[in-house]
Amino acid sequence: MAWRAGAEIGNIEFVQFHPTALHVEGAPRFLLSEALRGEGAILRNKDGEAFMYRYHELKDLAPRDVVSRSIVTEMRRTGSPHVWLDLTARDAAFIRQRFPRIHETCLAYGVDIAREPAPVHPAAHYAMGGVWSDLEGRSTVHGLYAAGEVACTGVHGANRLASNSLLEAVVFGLRAGRTMRTEARAIASASVIRPPLSVPATAERAVRDLTWERCGIVRDRAGLESAISVLDSAAWTRIETPSLAAIELRNIHQVAALIAKCALWREESRGAHYRADFPDKREDFARASRVSLAHAASCR
Repeated sequence: MAWRAGAEIGNIEFVQFHPTALHVEGAPRFLLSEALRGEGAILRNKDGEAFMYRYHELKDLAPRDVVSRSIVTEMRRTGSPHVWLDLTARDAAFIRQRFPRIHETCLAYGVDIAREPAPVHPAAHYAMGGVWSDLEGRSTVHGLYAAGEVACTGVHGANRLASNSLLEAVVFGLRAGRTMRTEARAIASASVIRPPLSVPATAERAVRDLTWERCGIVRDRAGLESAISVLDSAAWTRIETPSLAAIELRNIHQVAALIAKCALWREESRGAHYRADFPDKREDFARASRVSLAHAASCR
């Protein structure tokens, strides 16, 4: 991996998956709110069987990470590309009134949730880790600030509640904005070093597929080591005038490598990070992971 000097990264292995994204060919991975299950929607397998009772005592109201793993396990068990989210026990008028945007969006892709179950599949949703920042949004690099999902502030821990995103966006966004305004003059006068840009000779789709398959909802040593090997062995090409797509590809590749390496280091299961080979929490890992330029190859 061609690591570049930059901000310190923390807790990057903790990636939350939303359990119920619409799974229709050609449709975006539109998230079907957990409020649907709160109003009585049932997850069913390809045979129409409600299956969550097998995985958690709360059944369809289990936490996001549990529901996501359960869906993946059920898909593998039944050989199906998705499961079904069924709210048809509720009155159609209630569904249209209570969930107008979800109903309209699904309808646009040929699924009427008021009359039929919707095909769903987990999707990568939210990162609990990211660029280390202080309470004012400062990163470990002078002049670089982080707020929102890109930042690692510690407010989530190993998992998150949906409303915590407001804390990140509103509170830390405001703090970072104020700090940038105050420190703008000092930042503008500082010298900036721009190293040459190199990008991996890898297709973006290949990196995304590799990350989903080996660094996704359920992880293990073999899969993570395989992902690291593939990512680290990629050839890199120097580009003098990079496009936005090239910059994004480099970033995707580096983030994928960081996720894999920190997930390999964390030999336990905690929050959104689940290792099939280490299914329990371990006290010696009850701390944040942190990656810096000096420790680019591993977490600590």
